[in-house]
Amino acid sequence: MTTQKDQEEQELLRRMTERLKIPPEFLEARRRLKEAKTVAEKVKALEDERRMILQGGGPDAIKKQHERGRLTARERVEKLLDHGTLQELDLWHRPYETGFDIGEERGRGDGVVVGYGQVHSRPITFWAQDATVMGGTVGTVHARKVTMIMKNALDAMTPVVGIFDSEGLRAHDVIQYPEFYSTSAMTYFQTVASGVLPKIALVMGPCAGDMSIVAGLSDFIFMVRGTSYMHLAPPPDGTSGEQLGDAWNVHAKVSGSCDVLAENEDDCLKRCRELLSYLPQNNTEKPPVVDKGDDPNRREEELLEIVPTNSALPYSMYRVISLIVDKGEFFEIKRYWARNLITGFARLDGKTVGIVANNPQDKGGCMNLDAADKMSRFVRFCDAFSIPVIWLADCPAFLPAVDEEVRGLIRHGSGVIYANTEVTTPQITVVLRKLYGGGGLAMPGQWLLGDLNVAWPTQERGLMAPEGAVSIIYRRELSEIKDQGERAKQEKRRILELDWGLDMLLRESTQQWLDPRDTRPFLINALKWLENRKEERPGRKHENIRI
Repeated sequence: MTTQKDQEEQELLRRMTERLKIPPEFLEARRRLKEAKTVAEKVKALEDERRMILQGGGPDAIKKQHERGRLTARERVEKLLDHGTLQELDLWHRPYETGFDIGEERGRGDGVVVGYGQVHSRPITFWAQDATVMGGTVGTVHARKVTMIMKNALDAMTPVVGIFDSEGLRAHDVIQYPEFYSTSAMTYFQTVASGVLPKIALVMGPCAGDMSIVAGLSDFIFMVRGTSYMHLAPPPDGTSGEQLGDAWNVHAKVSGSCDVLAENEDDCLKRCRELLSYLPQNNTEKPPVVDKGDDPNRREEELLEIVPTNSALPYSMYRVISLIVDKGEFFEIKRYWARNLITGFARLDGKTVGIVANNPQDKGGCMNLDAADKMSRFVRFCDAFSIPVIWLADCPAFLPAVDEEVRGLIRHGSGVIYANTEVTTPQITVVLRKLYGGGGLAMPGQWLLGDLNVAWPTQERGLMAPEGAVSIIYRRELSEIKDQGERAKQEKRRILELDWGLDMLLRESTQQWLDPRDTRPFLINALKWLENRKEERPGRKHENIRI
């Protein structure tokens, strides 16, 4: 029998449903929680409400997300983390009321999922924008949740993974948008955490405006071919956001903003897990040791003749890397941008190393502006997190081109010298073939106080090749010889003389000549020797790197 009190409560719930547009099932769960007589009943009411919140924007919104080829925020997080380790926080938060009819009544979580979990049994902190709830737009509560979880990550000293899938700032919330819970606060914590925690951005949908800067401040940006895009400025008329910020055509190949291009969402999450396996938890720890079962004394016969003695012929640097590192596994960073330089992570005897290698199959391995920026960024990350750096050098020089000069070759080249010089983690340069001119600074060896500078028998180095030096030093002498045949003979003699002089330079500048087959065991033993390397530098606030 319904009492007068029951009728009054039902009328109150009806009025609240109409005024606040809160779904009646949520109010019913709240009512049962208030009336619960036992803890078990309270737990049951909370679980019922939790299940409703976990539906995000509801079945229709989830279906629409799947039709776009995208997972929901919680589906992504579940795939990223080890099974059963997800702990979501701030689940019951809802957006502030703005007075606009924008679906706030169903905005539980305010369009973002935050919390912590484990990857490979190591803790990480995460946040993931939920596009099924108000398009994942960033409002005050949304920004507060992200800001606070980033602060939690700094306190816990764990890596941070942010998953981006948002239509941008929520315009309706802008009137009451406090600066301390905003994209400004997000960018602040991104910069404070830089060099302290590994920060990974997974752009798995739209990422526009301020949020593109938040993503850009991460250490590594993953994007998904065909379903994610990122841009700062509004697209001009006639251009879509997808075209302006396309993962493949823009950021992977042209802008260099995409560090890892994934083929689909599952691939993106799998590769994020793989990258985390190479990285330490923070800047006070070393990366994990992962025994791949590869013999540290393994010698590879293929390495003996892999570099042609004819320096005009190319070869596969990727093959060289695969023959040296554990099980041939190499996690490349920025594969499709500045392809004349190869950067990425590998393991030697189970321990993480950063690989920086010239690519003789692209621009002959010459350095250029983009390659300089690519190297600077990667080397600085390795140094910040105590990851040894190995340079595999075959660099004729910086690319001699007017376009490169006018675009700022000196500025970018200076930046890479700064980056290489400030490294205090173990550094080993292996010269495979050419190392001329500025290439000797970019692939530094001991010239910039690196630890070891070793070479294969195919090494060539100097200010320039003997042919170029002869054309400058003996230009007048050769021009005065009228007979073409005699001039060619004299030029050949001069080249031979300089070649012998350069041969002496090779011996003076090389600490060890390596049989290429011994490269792997040599590097492993050298890194053991350098494992506790320490270097004191003059005190300063920070360097003034050319950017």
